[in-house]
Amino acid sequence: MHPVPVRFLALTAPRWLGLVVVAGLLLVGCGKHYWGKPGAGPADFQRESAECARENAVLMGSNKDYGIVIADLYKNCLKARGWNRAQQFEPAPAGWFRGIEEDGPMLLEASPPVSPRQ
Repeated sequence: MHPVPVRFLALTAPRWLGLVVVAGLLLVGCGKHYWGKPGAGPADFQRESAECARENAVLMGSNKDYGIVIADLYKNCLKARGWNRAQQFEPAPAGWFRGIEEDGPMLLEASPPVSPRQ
């Protein structure tokens, strides 16, 4: 076996490292995060996502329609309800839904009306 000249290693190491970094970034950046739960549909996600957003928001305004949702608490709430968060390629497969990904103000959906007991 012949020794590899140092000059050859010096020229290829940065290129190799650059190629590895670019490939890693492409793999990590391919897809967005979605939520899925076996047997759940769009209405289920919409309802539970809205409930978790309202429960984990710092309410703003006098009518409490707006709030700053704390994304980490929101995500923990959905996980506690059985939802799984995973990165999916676009378009996402059936049964996977986009949720809140970062802290920020948003219009909160109204709480469902409470029906009187009979």
